[in-house]
Amino acid sequence: MIRFIAYSLVAMLLALPARASALLDAPISFSATRTVTIDGKPYTGPMFHEPGRERDEQKLGAMDMAFILDSQSSQGFLVVPSVKTYVTFPFPPMLSALVDAEMQKQQAVGEESVDHIPTTKYRVDKTTSDGSHGEGFVWVSKRGVLMRLDGIVTSPGGHKTKIAMKLADLKEGPQRPELFAPPVNMNELPFQALAPLLNGIIVK
Repeated sequence: MIRFIAYSLVAMLLALPARASALLDAPISFSATRTVTIDGKPYTGPMFHEPGRERDEQKLGAMDMAFILDSQSSQGFLVVPSVKTYVTFPFPPMLSALVDAEMQKQQAVGEESVDHIPTTKYRVDKTTSDGSHGEGFVWVSKRGVLMRLDGIVTSPGGHKTKIAMKLADLKEGPQRPELFAPPVNMNELPFQALAPLLNGIIVK
């Protein structure tokens, strides 16, 4: 399993129940600080969102990276500024299922505040066509923002990954368009060419 995919898609591995749309379609633009915890190891960094697109910045090992997701093209980008390189990857089946307009709403289990923002808590349990399975809870604000999740993702091979995510310091407002596309002065490589560089940092 490629750890960078687990991280970059962590906030989307469970179905968003508040509407028939998914995380990338939260109807407002905003920035926030996101803390993702994978199997007990936390990763904290800034994130930026506009409807349909999102950027998450993170330092993994000694390397600064940016993960960009674009629902219109159903693809993502991993940008590594220090080597002026980026790779493109398609959405896996779990993420593709989340942007399905026919996604069924899940059951609300309560109302809670996350970082002083009122949210509705939902129970989620979803299996996709490739056998990936996500179960747990998500907390969605009244404005459609996924503020928190806590769950377990099971790969088709049976490997379980415990995942948690929480937003803090959310600030609504327009975001710069260039945040959501790879810089034009960078080289695009297939992931296979970049994997040796990342070995031991984000590949398990």
